[in-house]
Amino acid sequence: MSFDNILGQDRPKQILNKALRSGRVPNAYLFYGQESVGKKFTAIEVSKALNCKTMGPADSCDQCLSCLKIGKRIHPDLFILEPKKSSASAREAILKIDEIRELQKKLLYLPYEGNTKVAIINNAECMNLQAANSFLKTLEEPPTKTLIILIASNPHQLLPTVVSRCQRIQFYPLPSEAIKTIISHHLKSEPVESQPEEIELRSRRSMGQVAYALEENLLEVSEDREELIRLIGIISFKRMDQVFLWTKTKAKQTERILLILDELTRILRDVVLIKVAPETSLVTNKDLIKQLRTLALQKSTSALLTMFETVQNTKAAIKLNANSQLALENMLINFCEAA
Repeated sequence: MSFDNILGQDRPKQILNKALRSGRVPNAYLFYGQESVGKKFTAIEVSKALNCKTMGPADSCDQCLSCLKIGKRIHPDLFILEPKKSSASAREAILKIDEIRELQKKLLYLPYEGNTKVAIINNAECMNLQAANSFLKTLEEPPTKTLIILIASNPHQLLPTVVSRCQRIQFYPLPSEAIKTIISHHLKSEPVESQPEEIELRSRRSMGQVAYALEENLLEVSEDREELIRLIGIISFKRMDQVFLWTKTKAKQTERILLILDELTRILRDVVLIKVAPETSLVTNKDLIKQLRTLALQKSTSALLTMFETVQNTKAAIKLNANSQLALENMLINFCEAA
């Protein structure tokens, strides 16, 4: 059955199953939670259930023509909106009012082939103000035989009036076993068989998010980790040559800066965990435990926490289009002061 494909989200499945079996599906849902934990996947499975020719609307067979079309995103009663970047150089993708208005026109008609039209708006918080205000009218007066599913990683960025008109369902980071199952399934198609050590490493580093688990380039990750551990170890005002060399090099890697800062966050987190507790089960980078313990001996807890906070502030500044090299330089100068 289709709902059995949803792993690690027992509470959302329970809520949705109850609504589908009772026939009391609301006009609009808001699926929220951190990125890549199954929100969009679940929305697709709900679409299948509502339109399945065999088992709907309680569940879906995953085999009938309707289920297959929805799975391939070609069903005429399924509409999926994704935010787009306005230009190649733009950092943030947005959903514009023209796209919302086009969707609103499509929702005016009765279902063409299935029982229920389903509109999925992914990253709904990316709607600009005009688009959000326009879509509010649709939520206030929803079309018949239509389900709207908003998906958001940052629901606080949505208009409160939009949120108030949706039934909210929170999604949580996926447990380790669910991540391992998903990784094993996806990596079966790879020409080289994945080793258990690789699956374990990907699972541990994923932080409960599928995209991280599947998409990470472990070779790049390995190089980044070694470089960052070395950087933290030598950081001081006496080594400003290394500071400026590192920032100059990384500032050019515009597409990877945030990934590198995420990696730096993980390393600092691990070192703090090692300092405050001898138990290492929560450490992400277990394969580097010796180097992390060396850093834990070198740095104070207060210094590490200051560094961690500085990285978070630097990420926020870069997301707001701050000059990357200046932001990184300021970050490492703060590291020097903390050290």
